[in-house]
Amino acid sequence: MAKSFPRIFAKPLAVAVLLCAMVGSVAVTCAQNRKNSPQPYASIATNGVSYAGPGREAAYDLSGPVIHIGLLAPLHGPQKAEGEAMVAAAQMALHDMAQKTLPGGRRVALVVGDESGPSWGHISDVLLHLVFVEQSVAVVTSTSGDAAHISEQVGNRIGVPILTLSSDATTTQVDVPWIFRMGPSDALAAQTIAQEMYRNRGFKQVLLITERDHDGRVGGAALQQAARGLGAPAPDALVLDSLQPDFGPLLARMQAQSPQAIVLWTQPETAGRLMQAIWKTEVRAPIYLSPKAAQAGSGLDFPAPDALGKKGSGSAGVWTVVSGEKIAGVQNGFARRYRQATGTSPSPAAAETYDAMCLIVRALRTTGANRARVRDQIARVKDFPGDSGTISFDDEGNNPTSIHLVRLERRTSPVAIFEAVK
Repeated sequence: MAKSFPRIFAKPLAVAVLLCAMVGSVAVTCAQNRKNSPQPYASIATNGVSYAGPGREAAYDLSGPVIHIGLLAPLHGPQKAEGEAMVAAAQMALHDMAQKTLPGGRRVALVVGDESGPSWGHISDVLLHLVFVEQSVAVVTSTSGDAAHISEQVGNRIGVPILTLSSDATTTQVDVPWIFRMGPSDALAAQTIAQEMYRNRGFKQVLLITERDHDGRVGGAALQQAARGLGAPAPDALVLDSLQPDFGPLLARMQAQSPQAIVLWTQPETAGRLMQAIWKTEVRAPIYLSPKAAQAGSGLDFPAPDALGKKGSGSAGVWTVVSGEKIAGVQNGFARRYRQATGTSPSPAAAETYDAMCLIVRALRTTGANRARVRDQIARVKDFPGDSGTISFDDEGNNPTSIHLVRLERRTSPVAIFEAVK
């Protein structure tokens, strides 16, 4: 038998014939297997994804008088403000939804995991604690693209619904049936901002500032692509070091070039510090913030509902995109109550967190404490009147809501410090 190997490699024609025979045999076998195989757990196709795996039976129901919902949020470090906003909104949602009891008299409680720290090892450990130790029926994650991707993988392997605030479109491109994105994607936000700058206002010189992290790379690429799609000049792109941002050379270059518009696709804290530095110079170009840059921590506030529409987009100022036809948090008095509790208006992340918690509790009332059935119920959401806008999920877990530009205001009053759940 050993002598036959050199002969096979020495005769290409014989090898080709053998390979063709093997491929033909495999093709016939695969066709037969497809014909006789059971329905797969998940099917990935151009028309979306569905879940046909186990877990809907009563044996998979979570037990106990308290049903936990997990929240993965940054509670320390630079993104602490966003985490505090998420916790405040989540607690408000559970308080509001507690007015109606769950089947069997069970109640819902919030469990918070701190994502602050190294992305992969730390976040995965915290997420597994929320799922296995706290037995969370579902998990809501922050605007962090890293947290969304890690949660997506864990949720898909274990079978836990993940509702993410991340705007990273790649979280749903692989058609994982367990993840749902609450807000607009980076691609949609970039298209809206690019349309305003290049088409509506005729700008040619745009300065794009990103950070050297995952969200900065993805968002910056989305704006570059949006500009190309409009046939507009590519924005002049600058990348900041997330750990040691040096604004000096950036500000000097900005004053020398006099851009017509500035786009910040950064962390909200970086955006806040950079805007303060820009306002001390003679640069008066309008500033456009990515959905993430406009979150709590930027030092900006969303206008009150009665102030909307009074300032046209032709003026300078600071702008961002929000979902739906109304500003986040207008409905059901959420914005008013949130301002009373925290001292500031709700950011998109706060409003989306509130809506995500409401959707999960709403599903629990129908399905009981079962992760797969909760997933099914969330996947069916259509035209839900949320405080972050009207929410519907397509077959890939996206919320294809309409978005529009709003002008942000500088905060003039101190923001109350919210004591996050430990």
